[in-house]
Amino acid sequence: MLIEKGEYIAVLGGGQLGKMLCESAKRQGYKTMVLEPLKSACAALEADMHLVKPYDDKESLVYIAKNSSVITYEFENVSSEAIDILEENGGYIPQGRRPLYISQHRFREKSSINNLGIKTAEFRQVFDKESFEKAVKEIGYPSILKTSMGGYDGKGQWVLRSEDDFKKVSEILEEREYILEKMVDFKCELSCIAVKSTDGSIGVFPVVENIHKNGILHITIAPARIEKEVQERVKEITKKIIKGLDFVGPLAIEYFYGKDGEIYVNEMAPRPHNSAHYTMDGCDKSQFDLQIEGLCGKHLEDPKLIKNSVMLNILGQDVERIEKAELKENEKLYMYGKGEAKKDRKMGHLNLVGEDLEKLIKRAEELAK
Repeated sequence: MLIEKGEYIAVLGGGQLGKMLCESAKRQGYKTMVLEPLKSACAALEADMHLVKPYDDKESLVYIAKNSSVITYEFENVSSEAIDILEENGGYIPQGRRPLYISQHRFREKSSINNLGIKTAEFRQVFDKESFEKAVKEIGYPSILKTSMGGYDGKGQWVLRSEDDFKKVSEILEEREYILEKMVDFKCELSCIAVKSTDGSIGVFPVVENIHKNGILHITIAPARIEKEVQERVKEITKKIIKGLDFVGPLAIEYFYGKDGEIYVNEMAPRPHNSAHYTMDGCDKSQFDLQIEGLCGKHLEDPKLIKNSVMLNILGQDVERIEKAELKENEKLYMYGKGEAKKDRKMGHLNLVGEDLEKLIKRAEELAK
């Protein structure tokens, strides 16, 4: 379905990703409405309409279904019931519930990827202390225990390097679903985002390199400092996954490039991604532009990297320092308008673009000190 300019695009979620989606939609000539319970949501700064209601509020969902031309989401914890209400009332939500169903549960996610013949780290399901002990015996050390649902930026995860770690984690283990993964010995962490249009065409962004600190993305480097052949392999795997899982809309995938030369999928998210914020200045189209285009039925091509780029995440503890820094012409700061700058809270990002990638990385690290 081709969505005409001037029509409403609805976004479930009002965080910074929703804000940047609304900005892109506005530039492309569309109107936006956002469903977000927080009055102070940063997406409300850009949306034409802000419905201040819970994500599962039936009246609001019915209103969205009847008054928007297409609906998307900016985070993956939308309930399946909300999707049902939208669809039952004539709402057009091309992504549907399938990407959420798979990506909300780590065991389903990794199993779905393996079923396509694509590698992940070895993993086992864990439900209780008995299955945890069995999984550790089979997987060994080092490994990492993660909650099957929820958890982000390193939350809900425990690294196991020895029997002492196993004993400590066993003591706090709850009766819930987990997944135990063998830790991959990797050269670097990579990510790639693709968008599939409602017309079936796919646009795949360049492969980037990610550096994390304390489980939170710190710096993204575009292009990744790896061989071109490896970059192409990652892009092909990304395309294979979005096609094989029959997803529509955006799909961001994080990878490990193993020291054994293998590429392992770590995790994925059916939404815009922190590691693709560099696209706002480094590519001919941003990840938000492509998501809007794809959901509005336009034909997609692979976006092009027009400038070497480095993205620096701005956390709560960084805000005062970054805002006082004297930025250069090739450095663009994006603040999300979130209010209180809490420690480790994502408050914005800084894009640095230029010719010399190593100089950009060095400059980003200087600004981060």
